[in-house]
Amino acid sequence: MESGRSAHPRARSTDRDRFIDLVRATSIVVVVLGHWTMAALQRTGDGGLRVGNIMEVTTWLHPLTWLFQVMPLFFFAAGFTNALALRRPGRVRAFLVGRVERVTRPSLVLIGVWLVLCVVLIAVGVDEGLVDAAGQNAAMILWFLAVYLLLALVAPVQVQVHRRHPWLLVTVLPVLVLLLDRTQHTSWAGLGFLNYLLVFGFAQEVGMLYAGGRLTRWPRWVWPAGAAAAVGLLVLLTSLGPYPVSMISLPGQEMSNMLPPSVCVILVGVLQISLLLWARPALTRWLERERSWLAVVVVNRSVMTIFLWHLTAFVIVAAVLLGVGVPLPEPGTGLWWAHKLLWLVLAATVTAVLVRLLSFLEWLPSRAAVPATPMAAPAALLVAVGMTMVASAGFAHPFERGGVSLAGLTFAPAPGALLVLVGLLIVWWVPARPGRGADEAQAVGTHR
Repeated sequence: MESGRSAHPRARSTDRDRFIDLVRATSIVVVVLGHWTMAALQRTGDGGLRVGNIMEVTTWLHPLTWLFQVMPLFFFAAGFTNALALRRPGRVRAFLVGRVERVTRPSLVLIGVWLVLCVVLIAVGVDEGLVDAAGQNAAMILWFLAVYLLLALVAPVQVQVHRRHPWLLVTVLPVLVLLLDRTQHTSWAGLGFLNYLLVFGFAQEVGMLYAGGRLTRWPRWVWPAGAAAAVGLLVLLTSLGPYPVSMISLPGQEMSNMLPPSVCVILVGVLQISLLLWARPALTRWLERERSWLAVVVVNRSVMTIFLWHLTAFVIVAAVLLGVGVPLPEPGTGLWWAHKLLWLVLAATVTAVLVRLLSFLEWLPSRAAVPATPMAAPAALLVAVGMTMVASAGFAHPFERGGVSLAGLTFAPAPGALLVLVGLLIVWWVPARPGRGADEAQAVGTHR
């Protein structure tokens, strides 16, 4: 997840694509607001607490997820930056090392804090169900970073395919995704998790097409036409086909659009990217204003910290408000929405404090081994697997398997955290042999 940490509103304006910076900043803001808004806390009959999703009771919100499920936009921006980072041959190791270090260093702080915190909370008598819910929700964001690293791993090969056959993957990947969609709820369901790479790899490929200037050469009428076609296909698949309208996984769905992602998420990506490219000339002019560009820079400067800690901020707010006895209205009612405004303001305030305290982790100098380690790819894979384990297990019980089952497997978070740490240590302390990899002596992969 690239940031704008070195970009000042008046600096480096000629070597940046401000439109991509805006896409990244907007995406993170939408994700944060979406997570905070969807969280619906309810008291159970026995006095416990259930963390639900507001869209379970407000079905009128489901079509809005076609605009606000913005994960494809993250990978569209990543495709752009990855394509730029890999323009010169011989930089793959350094590219992967840069990605691993950038993602892993701040993530390990989050993982360590939560693993210790959950043990302490349970030890002092806090309700175990509450700790479970808090730990599961705080950990869920790590699945995205796992996918991000896996796509960084395949990016060098994807760039090579793209150079030889620039339109091949955007044609083939949707077909493969559609085929894997059919494995949901079958004995082959585990194969469906490949769609995380295929669906978001499609978005990454579109970002590479944009980086090469191919998309900006098309006439503007293509983009509203593309958006209309995507909406038409979404309506068809969600009304006549087996797919739910919501792009967020919800209890009771016969099929999921996000666990794993379906072909509908590709269409959502096409819709969103088409709308943004249609508006690109106006957005570019808007970004020429110093205040507008400053707002984008501020978000990009701490994008990892915002993403990692925004759910923790919400948990802190929930603990305080529930501790002082704030009532929990019935989700979806007018009173619930009025209360939600208070929760959003408080969550934003706590997030701002956490960003102020922790964003320095994004700006620390690199400690990566020079020349870049030949173990860069295994290190990235270890980190991705470890983050997947932690995200699915949650933080509450470090050495117990549990949480969300992935292809029939459950995990414990502590071993996953160890894999993440080992991956980081590899890129820090295992240099290439002298005389080899000199062209990778400086980590690359930055569009910051």
